[in-house]
Parts: sequence; C-alpha cells; structure tokens
Amino acid sequence: MTAKPLILTTALLGLALVTTASYTLAKPGVKMVYGAPESKVSSVPYKGAYVEGGDVVTALPEIKKVPNAKTHHVRMDMTHRMVEIDDGVMLEGWTFGDSIPGPTIHVRQGDKVVFTMTNRSGDDATVTFPMPHSIDFHSAMVNPLDKYRTIGAGQTITFEWTANYPGVFMYHCGTPMLLHHMIMGMYGTVVVDPVGGYPDKVDREYVIVQSELYTKPKDPANPNVLVSDVESAKRKSPSHVLFNGRINQLVNNPLKAKPGERVRLYVMNVGPTDTSSFHIVGTIFDKVYLDGNPSNLLRGMQTVLLGSSNGAVVEFVVPETGKYAIVDHEFADASLGAVGFIDATDGKGPKVSH
Repeated sequence: MTAKPLILTTALLGLALVTTASYTLAKPGVKMVYGAPESKVSSVPYKGAYVEGGDVVTALPEIKKVPNAKTHHVRMDMTHRMVEIDDGVMLEGWTFGDSIPGPTIHVRQGDKVVFTMTNRSGDDATVTFPMPHSIDFHSAMVNPLDKYRTIGAGQTITFEWTANYPGVFMYHCGTPMLLHHMIMGMYGTVVVDPVGGYPDKVDREYVIVQSELYTKPKDPANPNVLVSDVESAKRKSPSHVLFNGRINQLVNNPLKAKPGERVRLYVMNVGPTDTSSFHIVGTIFDKVYLDGNPSNLLRGMQTVLLGSSNGAVVEFVVPETGKYAIVDHEFADASLGAVGFIDATDGKGPKVSH
C-alpha cells in the first residue's frame, strides 16, 4: 500500500524533468547542432593581429551587443609575454589574445563560431621557451580530441562550434599539465545570450572574471618579477585572487553605475581550483541565472556560490548614491585581492571604509 504514493511521486518527478528538458531543447528558433566538421591545422606563418572578431570580442570588463550575423569569425592567438599585474609588478604569463584573462567572446544562442588560433609562443623568446598549447571551450559540443587538439609553436588551428545553450562559459588551455597552463594565465569567458536576450532590460552590463595566481619571485633579489609556482598551486595556496586579472583592478577602476539603475554582471570563476562566494555589499541579487542559463533562475540571493569553472548572470538595482564593494565573501580570498567596487557616487559622497 505504501509503494503507490512513492511510484506516483517518482512518476511526477520524472514528468517534471522531461518537461524541463524538452523546454530547454525546444526553444523557438534554435536548432541543436552536435559536432562540427573536422578541424584544420596548418603551419603557414602568421604575424597579424592577436585578436580579431569585431564587437563579438571585447576586453574586460566591457561587453557589446551581439551583431545580427549568425556566423562569427573569431581569432585569438596564444602568446608568451610579460604581463603587468600591478604597478611595476610583472608576471611571466601565457595568454590567449595577448592578455590575462583572455578577451570575452559574446555570441547568441544558435550562432556558429568559426575559430582560428595560432600558437605564437615563440614570438618572444625572452619569456620562457615555446610551448604546445590548445583551447577548450565549455560552450561547445564537439569532439575534444579533434577541436581541442594541442598545436605546436607556429601552427594554426581552425574549427567551428555552435552555441547550443545560453550561459556564461569558460575557455582555457587543455594541454597537460593543465594546472600549469592555467596558472600561467590561459583562460577567459564566453557569454552566450539566449534567443531574444535575457528577460529584463538593464542599464549597465559588465563581465567579471575571478582567478587565482600562484606565484613566487623569479629572483629573490627582485620581488617585482614573478613566475608561476606549480607546487603552491598543488597545495591550493594562492598568492593572489583577482578580479579581471590585475591587483586592485576594480578598486582603481570601479564599475560605473547610477542610483536606481539595473545592472547585469556576467561573472565567471575560472579557478583553477578555488570556489567563489560572490557578493556585493549593500544590495541583493533579485535575479541570478546559474551558469547564465535563464532556466536556472534564483531570486533574492545575497551571495552566489561558484565552483571552479562555474559562471552566473547576476542582476540587481543600485539602491542609492554610494560605493558598493564587490567581494568574494570567502574573506581569505578577499584579503588576497578579490575585491572591487561599483561606483554610484558620480564623484560625490563619503570615502569607502567597509
């Protein structure tokens, strides 16, 4: 007698799951595309721009409206270079698009991306030696053994993928030792808008990428030149936890807003290891889309927990004139640099003491 309610409950749960799945897969105007033509690899020399793609590709924290085209051609080359992470402090880094983090790619659900990447790690022999590299798009549904294959210095790979799902996704180097390549700076974000856009109109949009650095001085006599420390990464002991790749980046260059405005943040925790308890002091996230998918809606959130490689879209209203601290509420991470501000003072108001 007691089994029937259990069976009924299980059946109803199963129906709910099927209904949700069919809704997600049957979005009007979206055809799911699984796989893509085989990638192409060449050794033809290339010395042009590190990044190409027009408004589809932007530097942090900016994000632009997706063009109306259904196919986007994006180039993002890999380089080895010295990257400034603080005033006068340099890191020997490996990059996508010549920056850490790499540029943001912004497309629409159902769009096709034709992606080209040249391994230019041999262009500057003064920063480590040339290395094989690859790229792994979490936003794609393709054969990783083909599209995410490792290419050597001087080689170029071209492949395509279709944005089947909306969201905030990570990309990173997938070449072993993967941890090493990621702590050197090889990561970035893809934002895929849902068909028709996100439900609410907003006044401001920004991208925030949280990442960990594991560093040590290259020479103890010169603490302003840093190299990555794989052993501290294995111990999960970061030297810095950053927003948008630079110490105090969003403190010295706060995100601008005005009182009463609705703000949307595309937040990505690239890790490579740590979680983020993303929080803004003085407001509440009235809408949170976990991994950036509108199907994953939460309301009235004080903090959003993001594992390594998790993203989210968070939306909130700036309640009044003021400065609003952005923090990883795991305060060990905040003390290592995961802090910034939204400035809604227009140059007015008291200094921040929080």
